[in-house]
Amino acid sequence: MAQADGQDQEAVEAGDEIIVTARRRAEDISRVPTTITAFGAEMIAERSIATQSDLQAAVPGLIVRETQSNNQLNYSIRGQTVDAFSGSSTAVVPYVNEVPFVAGGVASFFDLQGIQVLKGPQGTLFGRNATGGAVLSVTAVPTDRFEGNIKLGFGNYDAINAEGVANIPLLEDKILFRGAFKIARRDGYIDNVYTGPVFNGNDNSELGKLDSTAVRGSLLLRPTDGLENLTMVQYERTRGNNSGTRIFSFNACGATGADGSVLACGAHFLFGPQLDANIGFPGAWAAVLAANPGYDPAGIQGVLARQNNQLGFWQVNDAMPSFHRGHDLAVTNTTTIDLSDVLKLKNIFGYSRAKAVDSTGQTGTPYILITNFDINRPGTDALRNFANEVVNRSFSNELQLQGSAFNDGLEYIVGGYFQDIRTHTIFPQSYFGLVPVIPPASTTSNFRTKDRATAVFVHGTFDLGELMGLNDVKFSIGGRYAWEKISLDHLRGGTFFGLTTPDAKFDRASWNIGLEYQVRPELMLYVVARESWRAGGINGVAPPALSATLTNTDKFRAEVAQDFEAGFKYNGYLGGMRARANVSAYTMQVKNVQRALFPTNPVNPALGSIAITVNVPEARIKGFEAEIGINPTNWLDLGITAAHTDAEFTRNIARPFGVPTAFGPVADVPRWSGSAYAVVTVPLDGDASLRVRGDVYSQSSFFFSNTEFSLTPGTRLPGYTTANFRVDVDNLFASGLGFGVWIRNAFNERYFVGGLPLGGSLGINSANVGRPQMYGVELRATF
Repeated sequence: MAQADGQDQEAVEAGDEIIVTARRRAEDISRVPTTITAFGAEMIAERSIATQSDLQAAVPGLIVRETQSNNQLNYSIRGQTVDAFSGSSTAVVPYVNEVPFVAGGVASFFDLQGIQVLKGPQGTLFGRNATGGAVLSVTAVPTDRFEGNIKLGFGNYDAINAEGVANIPLLEDKILFRGAFKIARRDGYIDNVYTGPVFNGNDNSELGKLDSTAVRGSLLLRPTDGLENLTMVQYERTRGNNSGTRIFSFNACGATGADGSVLACGAHFLFGPQLDANIGFPGAWAAVLAANPGYDPAGIQGVLARQNNQLGFWQVNDAMPSFHRGHDLAVTNTTTIDLSDVLKLKNIFGYSRAKAVDSTGQTGTPYILITNFDINRPGTDALRNFANEVVNRSFSNELQLQGSAFNDGLEYIVGGYFQDIRTHTIFPQSYFGLVPVIPPASTTSNFRTKDRATAVFVHGTFDLGELMGLNDVKFSIGGRYAWEKISLDHLRGGTFFGLTTPDAKFDRASWNIGLEYQVRPELMLYVVARESWRAGGINGVAPPALSATLTNTDKFRAEVAQDFEAGFKYNGYLGGMRARANVSAYTMQVKNVQRALFPTNPVNPALGSIAITVNVPEARIKGFEAEIGINPTNWLDLGITAAHTDAEFTRNIARPFGVPTAFGPVADVPRWSGSAYAVVTVPLDGDASLRVRGDVYSQSSFFFSNTEFSLTPGTRLPGYTTANFRVDVDNLFASGLGFGVWIRNAFNERYFVGGLPLGGSLGINSANVGRPQMYGVELRATF
C-alpha cells in the first residue's frame, strides 16, 4: 500500500477516469458521492491554470474574489467566504499535499499532479473543519525515471515566464528526488495618471506588476517494503506591486439608504469645493490644493465623473504608493506505514511561514482619504512602515489510521489533528489628508494572535451489498469533534496597546451522513447531509469594549453550516458518444454568519474606518451545479458547466457596537455563472499532435458589500463574459519539443472582480478591475 500512496493523492486522468481523493482514498470521480471538480496535470496545462484566479472559469460556482488588490484573494463557494481584513478563519480551506495553509495571498501553480475543488461543509475527512469547501492541490511526486522538462514563455506587457522540472532517481525505487522552479515577470496592466508627489518616493505609474520566483524540492524515501516518506519544501518570493482599486461610487451628503438610514459621507463632505461652506472656512479648498499638488480641484464628484467618462477602463488616478513584498515557505512531510494488507498508518506534518508587506490605493482617488501608513509617526519609528504587514506561521500534524474490514464491507478512517497558527499584524493608517486646513488623523493596529486547534475524527463507508445483501448501495457516516482556542495581544506601538481582550474558546461537533446507489456501472445517485463550523475569533483592529454603553464587539461567535445535497454522476456512452455528467442540487442553512463590516470608529470617529467581523444571525443558500461533457468523435471534446446560487440573509440584523445594522444581499455571489469549451485534437506526422481549445466564461452581476441595502449602496458589479483560446503542438518530429500560443480575455472585456466597500465609514466604495487582453507564446522541451 505504501508504494501506491504517493500516486493515490493525485487527481489525474487514468484513461477514461479521473482519480481523486476526496474521501482520503483513490477513487474514480464518478464514484464519489459529493460535488467535486478535479484537474490532472494535462488539464491544468491545457486550461492555462497558473494561479488561483484561473480556477474561477474552470470550476462552476467558484468565485475568486479580489478586495483591495490582485495580491489579496479569497475563495467563495456557495456563498461561503472570508472577507478581507476579517479575523475569521477561511470558509474554503486551501490544502497542499493534504496540509491546510492560511488563505488570502497568491500562490503559483506549477508542476502539480492535480487540483481538486470540494464543495459544501467539510470536517470529517480533512484537517480543518470548514463551512464552504476545500481546494486541494497536490505537487508532483518523484518517480523512478530520469526525466524533466523546461518551458519558456513570452507575452504582452513584457511578460516572461520560465518553468523547469528535473526528476532524478538517486537510488532505484528507494531514494527519488524531484526539483522544480517557476519564474514569472510582467509589467503592470493599469496606467496611473496621478501627477503629484507620491509618499515615500514610490513609483506607482504602473499598477499590477508581477515579479515572482518559486523553487521546490521533493524527496521520496522507500527504505523498506511498506514504509514510505515524502517530503516537499517550497519557497516563493514575490515582488512587483498591487493593482489597487478605482473609485466606483460615493455617498452624497444627506443621502439615505434603502432602509432609511442616513449614509456616511466623509469623502463628499471634505474633498471638493464644498469644503469651504461645510467647515465655515472660505478659501479652505484652495489652500488644500496649493499644499497638495496632484489633488483634483473638481472634488470627489469630479473624480468619479472623470474616471467614468474620460479615463480608460484600465486607467486610474491614485495618489497612494503601491508595492508588494512576499516571502512564503512551505514544508510538508507524509509518512505511510503498511501495518497489514488492509491497515495503513499515515502521518501528515506541515509547516509554513508567510510574510506579506503591501501598500496600495484603497479608494482609487488622487486624495489621501485612507492610507496604508501612519503619517503622524516620525520617520525613525519602526511602525511608520508605509505598509500593511502580516506574518503567519503555522504548523500542523495529522495522524490517521486507514483500513477495511468485513471483506471490504467497511472502509474507514480514524484520526487526530492539531494545528497552531501565530499571526502578527501591523496595519498603520491615516485618514483625511487636508493639510494645511485639517491635519490627518492616524492610527496603528499592532497585534499578535494565537490560534490552536485540536480535533478527533472518524469516517466509515459501509457496502450494504456485502453486509446486508443490498447490492450496489453504500452508506457513509462520519463525525468529528474539534476544540479551538484563540488569543490576542495588543503590542507596543499600537493604538490599543495596554488594553486586554479575553481569550476566545470554541468546541463543537461536525458530522456527515450519506447514501449512494450505483444504478449501473456508469450511473450513480447519491444524497448527503452535513454539518460543520468554523471558529469565531477576536477583532484585532476594533477597540476593546471600553464602557457599558458599547456592546462588546471585540469578539465574534462561531459560524455553523448545515446542508443537504442530492445529485447524480454519469460516465459512459450516450448514442455511441462518450459522455460525462456531474449534477447536484443543494440547500444550506448558515447560522451566525461571519461577515466583515467597515464602520466609523465609535470610540474616536476622527480616526475614520475600522474593520470588524460581526455575526449575521442566519442565511439560506440553495442552488444547483452541473458539469457535462461529450466526445462526439475521438478528435472533438465539448463541455459546459453551470451554477445557480440563490443566497439571502433570512435573519439579517446584526448589532455592532449596539447599533442595529441590516445586512443584505449576500456579497460575492453571482446568481448565475457558467462556461463552455471545445477541444479539437488532430494527430500530425509521427507522434506529434495539434490541439486547439476555446473557453467561454460568463457570470451575472453581484455585490461586493453585504450591506448594499443599508450602509453601503452603490456596490453592484455588472455581469460579464470572457473568452480564452489556446493552440498547442506537442512532440514535434518525435523530439519532445513543442510550443503553444494563447490569449486570455480575447475580446478585451471590461469587467470587475471585487471591491472594497468603505461607504459605511468614509462614504466611498472602490472596485477592482479584471485583467485586460493578455496573450503569449510558450516553448517546451521534454527529456
